[in-house]
Amino acid sequence: MISMPSVARGGLLVALFCFAAAVSSAFLVPVEEHAQRGASRKQSDQFSNILLYTQHGKPVRFYDDLIKGKTVVINLMFTGCGETCPANTAELAKINDLLGKRMGRDIIMLSLSIDPVADTPARLMQYWESFGAKPGWLFLTGNPAEIDRLRHELGAYDLDPLIDANPTQHAGFITVGNDRTDRWTALPLLMHTQQLLGTILRISRDV
Repeated sequence: MISMPSVARGGLLVALFCFAAAVSSAFLVPVEEHAQRGASRKQSDQFSNILLYTQHGKPVRFYDDLIKGKTVVINLMFTGCGETCPANTAELAKINDLLGKRMGRDIIMLSLSIDPVADTPARLMQYWESFGAKPGWLFLTGNPAEIDRLRHELGAYDLDPLIDANPTQHAGFITVGNDRTDRWTALPLLMHTQQLLGTILRISRDV
């Protein structure tokens, strides 16, 4: 996570690009070794298969139910974070609309709360509905320690423990991955909407 309250938009964009590059490289170095799930090792092997709950209260496993064989767009959020999360969520809502019928069919969005104690399924349901209850978009909560471990496995952490411990300092980026092709990247949400959309579509291809 990067603390950037006083950086101008241009500097913020550069900082987020640098952070996204760092997150992408983090996929190459797992936080801890997990068992290989398929015939060959993939980036998703490093993700813990933790139990989560959707905004509908449905229990799901992170890998088995949400990642396996899918193209995913993952962001970290929490409903009480102020201006940053609503702005990011609004951008994701636009992308959801542009992806149209592909949402929920072969592309899904996963918004993972980093304040799972406060963000109950009922609260996440209200938040989802406030952004139009878009299809193919799950808001997720669960055990705080397990979500924190998963956050690190996704590369979404700051090396400064004081900054990392402050949920308001998480950077506005998304992780985009295709588990079928093992293609993953991280993108700042300050990119132009069409650039974000184009990258998601490229990652989603099976060739």
